[in-house]
Amino acid sequence: MQRLAMDALCKWMNVAGRKPLLITGARQVGKTWLMREFGRTHFKRTAYISFDNNEHMPAIFEGSLSPHRLIPILQIEAGCVIDEHTLLILDEVQEVPRALQSLKYFCEEAPEIPVVAAGSSLGLALKGRKSKTSSARSENARGVSFPVGKVTFLDLYPLTFLEFLLSIGQNLLAESVQALDWPTLGAFHGQLNELLRIYLYVGGMPEMVKRYTEEQDLLSVRDTQRDLLRAYENDFSKYAPNDLAERIRLVWRAIPANLAKENRKFMFSKVSKSARAREYEDALQWLIDSSLAHRVRCVTSPETPLTSHEEESVFKVYLSDVGLLGALNNLDARTLLEGNSLFSSYKGSLAEQFALQEILAAGQVDGAHYYKNEKTRNEIDFLVDGNRLMPAAIPIEVKSGENLQAKSLRAYIKKYRPELAIRCSLRPHGVDGALEEVPLYALGSYFRKCVAG
Repeated sequence: MQRLAMDALCKWMNVAGRKPLLITGARQVGKTWLMREFGRTHFKRTAYISFDNNEHMPAIFEGSLSPHRLIPILQIEAGCVIDEHTLLILDEVQEVPRALQSLKYFCEEAPEIPVVAAGSSLGLALKGRKSKTSSARSENARGVSFPVGKVTFLDLYPLTFLEFLLSIGQNLLAESVQALDWPTLGAFHGQLNELLRIYLYVGGMPEMVKRYTEEQDLLSVRDTQRDLLRAYENDFSKYAPNDLAERIRLVWRAIPANLAKENRKFMFSKVSKSARAREYEDALQWLIDSSLAHRVRCVTSPETPLTSHEEESVFKVYLSDVGLLGALNNLDARTLLEGNSLFSSYKGSLAEQFALQEILAAGQVDGAHYYKNEKTRNEIDFLVDGNRLMPAAIPIEVKSGENLQAKSLRAYIKKYRPELAIRCSLRPHGVDGALEEVPLYALGSYFRKCVAG
């Protein structure tokens, strides 16, 4: 498996004034593998400490959090020397919040020690939400503070389509996609679209990609996806009180139904007929804090920064992974062989889910919004802040097939005259004034090279 995030880790390793690195992301997205592989390939030693089901770890962090006290103890736990040539990994750190707080002291008192920490449901710990585990409950009761300004963040997402190509041995195609070599991509356009279909079914969760790579069996992939979905639902009860856990489960299961609508605005009425926002907002926020879902808010003006024009109560909600969305929808693998039916199913929600994942993984720090003109009802699927070369907001229209009727995007271009507008579809690359046609399979690389960077 190859992860583009390894480049970010190498950059962090060599930066002057390096702070401890905190990796966030959904459960089973590959955080542990990434950290251990980084240690194996770039350091003399790796000291791996996991706080999951480690009963004596909470006691170790009861006393002083000074690295000078902790390092000798952690050396015994890890079975190796911890110095500037050792990568210290603190995994599932949310289980002992004082271990999370200790990152402040590693930053201040032992900056020479490279420290990487990660954890499932870490967003809950960062927001100060109480875990149901006894150790975390006792620590949270003390009001443990987060080490603000003392850590560097890295968000880890499912494998992108580019990483998927690398994982299944399509290295030459991956190189062409990464380089945005449009002539070569045009020659292999059909093959790339077929591989994209497979990716939309398999998704980017590492275990699913591994299973597909080893077995080439989509039914086996689906079984593994369902196992992970069951594990997620078990986590609802593990990390949330019973009454909240049931509401989380209802919201989780309602996300695909909302995305299946032509208007994909999230409606709490899809959770239950009598549901009201105030009853389920905390459940939705729990899923977002756990990195299992992404909220895309509506803006009524495309002026940057977009966050200044958000409609607080109007938003769309997507899952963390397109393969899991298909599994929750019971998407039949046979649709992969039926022309464009994969994209027409669920009215393009799979294509939009894919596009959002690629945008986020490309480093769009402020995420994405969507635009809607209430007077004309025109809607743009995604809108992102521009960069220093193109400061205006960039509209992105996602088409689920080869039908390129995009009246909303044309109307937007005519009214706001953006320097760049992107239309993603199954069509090859092309340029028409400010409108650039970007094949879906190249969207992530396009963003990394032209937009997010």
